[in-house]
Amino acid sequence: MLTYEPAIIAQQTIDSDELAILIQAALAGGSAISFNAPGRSMAPFIRSEDKIFVAPVAKALIRTGDALAFVHPDTGRVLVHRVIRISDGQYFLKGDNVKGEGDGWISFEDVLGRVVRIQRDEKEIHLGLGVERKLIALLSRWKMLVPLVNFLRRIKWGFKRLITAQG
Repeated sequence: MLTYEPAIIAQQTIDSDELAILIQAALAGGSAISFNAPGRSMAPFIRSEDKIFVAPVAKALIRTGDALAFVHPDTGRVLVHRVIRISDGQYFLKGDNVKGEGDGWISFEDVLGRVVRIQRDEKEIHLGLGVERKLIALLSRWKMLVPLVNFLRRIKWGFKRLITAQG
């Protein structure tokens, strides 16, 4: 198993163009790069401020369910979303917390790398990167993931309230 322990070079906020250049430079040398997730589009599997580690990936190794860092061809923004379909060498990506259609078809030329590790509060997060990633992708494709996650959150909150009321 590969481990990625990159040295901390700098911690600062940069725009999407600069981030894309940094990621491309690091990955071109075969190294992984880490950065904090800036949004909530991949919640609950990747949350805002989680540290995500992106490593180089070969086109032939990309699978449905992989979380890819890519430059959106229309907006130029760096995003990390999940592959929910593959067809004719292109990838349909969508955030796990996105109710709509997703990002559209993305070519390999727009792919920066694959998420290989997630840290939250300095703890490793594995949910969403293992074999379950295929089920997550299917639920997302069928537009069932967000409603299911919201339903499970309501159940969790209900149990918490019940336990708190009894305690």
